[in-house]
Amino acid sequence: MQHPTRISLLLLFAVVFLSSCSDRASMPGKSFEGKIVQQVTIEAGGFAPRTVNHDTTYTAPTPAPKSAFGGMGLNATVTLYVRDNKVAMDVSVLGFSLRAIIDRNNRTITTLSPNKHAYVSSLRTLDKERAKVDDSINAHSGILDSLDQMLPKPMGSKQTINGLECEEYKGIVKGMDVDMWITQDPRLKFYDVIRDAFLGRSRNGDGGMEQVMELLKPIAGEGKVPVKMSMTRDGKPFIKTELKEMTEEKIDDDIFTIPKDYEIVKE
Repeated sequence: MQHPTRISLLLLFAVVFLSSCSDRASMPGKSFEGKIVQQVTIEAGGFAPRTVNHDTTYTAPTPAPKSAFGGMGLNATVTLYVRDNKVAMDVSVLGFSLRAIIDRNNRTITTLSPNKHAYVSSLRTLDKERAKVDDSINAHSGILDSLDQMLPKPMGSKQTINGLECEEYKGIVKGMDVDMWITQDPRLKFYDVIRDAFLGRSRNGDGGMEQVMELLKPIAGEGKVPVKMSMTRDGKPFIKTELKEMTEEKIDDDIFTIPKDYEIVKE
């Protein structure tokens, strides 16, 4: 089994890719406080290898492909709790539950594992790695052009999904067809909490990562976030996500606090 902190980092980077490039402009009124519930489905068929069969002889049907999850798809519920400079994320999958707490001010991510350990990691350690990424991107300018070409583009279609006004975006990413329905809601600018925790607040816009973030703004900036997204490969569903609920409510302090009976492990 992967280390709990590494699992949470993978999930968080997914969140960051889709939604954490929001502008840091001040939000109207007080900051959003509440929760967002997202459903994530990974289809087993998406793990089938891509093959081209030129044999016209009849053969028995190929058995259904097995996934990394025992031949079945994976369903996960991701609940984000937001307040001020903190975001907590609960991930529930296969009967397993994990909580990660992101603190923008302290630039930490804390993972609460079922064995009552709290793994606290400083995100400042990523700064050195980010410098390497910046250098690599700056040395290969074509990377930015390729990213711009593969990003989903607006189709002009609009639809109300789960009470949110959305616009359709489509694109092809590494051979996968991507269909996104994106909403733009000023309340969703709280995603800058996650972004600032990972990348820091002191940025001058010159680094390669910041240029990547700028390119992502059409699908993830200024409060934009996918309400629905599907990725298909060769016509077969691979990943689906849907924002099921977004409610403004008071979030209890315990959501962002390490329980007293947990052992703190600093990494």
